[in-house]
Amino acid sequence: MGAQDSALVWEQMEMDTVAREFDRLFPAYSFDGEAVLADIMGGRLWEALKKLGGGISGAVLFQKEEFQTLFFTILILGVAAALFSNFADLFRDHQVSDIAFYFVYLLLIAVLLKFFAGTAGTVKEILTGVVNFVRLYIPTYMLAVGGASGVLSASVCYQLFLVAVCLIEWGYLSVLVPFVYVYVLLTVINGIWMEEKLTLLLELLEKVVRGSLKASVWLITGFSLLQSMISPVIDSLQSSAVKKALSAMPGIGGLTEGMFEMVLGSAVLIKNSLGIFMTFTLIALCAAPVLKIAMTACVIKLSAALIGIISDKRLTNCASRVGEGNLMLLRIALTSVGMFLIQAAVISYSAGQAVR
Repeated sequence: MGAQDSALVWEQMEMDTVAREFDRLFPAYSFDGEAVLADIMGGRLWEALKKLGGGISGAVLFQKEEFQTLFFTILILGVAAALFSNFADLFRDHQVSDIAFYFVYLLLIAVLLKFFAGTAGTVKEILTGVVNFVRLYIPTYMLAVGGASGVLSASVCYQLFLVAVCLIEWGYLSVLVPFVYVYVLLTVINGIWMEEKLTLLLELLEKVVRGSLKASVWLITGFSLLQSMISPVIDSLQSSAVKKALSAMPGIGGLTEGMFEMVLGSAVLIKNSLGIFMTFTLIALCAAPVLKIAMTACVIKLSAALIGIISDKRLTNCASRVGEGNLMLLRIALTSVGMFLIQAAVISYSAGQAVR
C-alpha cells in the first residue's frame, strides 16, 4: 500500500483522535504516528523503528551521573563498614565499632531505599502507562480484527485484552508491587541480626513473586492460544460460506469472489499493520524507563559484589537483595508488556490461519 492508502486507513480508523489522546497521556513521548503507520504498511519496518527511536531520545529518564553516584556511594560505605569491622580491636570497647557499623548501615539503607523508591515509582508509571495505552488502542485494533477475522474473534480478543488489563491493575499494582516493597523492607530488617533470621521468609517472598508472574503469563498465553484454535475457525467457516454464496452468483460469481478475497486480504494487512504499530509503539514507550530500572539493579548488584570482597556479610547481603528487589520490579514491568505482545502475536497468526 502507498502513502495515500495508509492516510486513508489513518483517517477511516479515526487514528487522529487516538493520537491526540496519546499525546495527552504521554506528553514526554512524541512521534509522527501517521508516518510510522505508512512505513509499516509499506513494509519499511526499519524506517518505522527509527522514527519511534527518535521519540525515545526525548523520553530518556536516567542520567549517567546518578548511577555513578550510587555506585561509588555503596563502595565507600562498604569500605567504611569493613574498616570498622576489621579494626575493631583498636577500640577499647567493641560497642563503639558496632555503633559505627550500624551508622554506616543506616546510611546505606537510606541510599538504597531512595533509589528503590524511584524504581518503584517508575514501575508504577510503566504499568499505568501500559494499561492506558492498551485501553486507548483496543477499540481501533478490534475494529481491524473484526474486519479481518470476524466479529467473534474480535469480541473474544477484546475480552482477553480486558482480562490482561484487569490482571495488571489488580494483580500487579495492588499485590505484586507491594510484595516487593515488603521484600525490601524485610531485607533491611534482616541485616540488623548477625544470624539473618528472615532469610527463608525473603526467599519465600521472592518465589511467590516469580511464580505469580509465570502463572499470569501462562494464563494469558493459554487463553490466547485456546481462542485462536476456536473463534477464528468459526469466523472462517462463516467467511467461506459467504465466499461460496458469492461465487455461485451467475455471471459475476468469479469476479465477486476475487473482489471478496482482495478485500479480506486488505483487511488482514490493515489489522497486522495496526498490530505492529501498536507493538512497536508500546515497546518504544517503555524502553527508556525499563532501561533505567535495569541499570539501577545492575549497578546495585555490581557494587554489592565488589564490597562483598572486604565488607561485612550483612551489608553485602542487604545491598544484593535490594538489587534483587529492583530486578523483581523489572520482571513485573517486562511481564506486563510481554502479555500484550503475546496476545498481538497470537491474534496476527490466528487471523492468517483464518484467511487460508
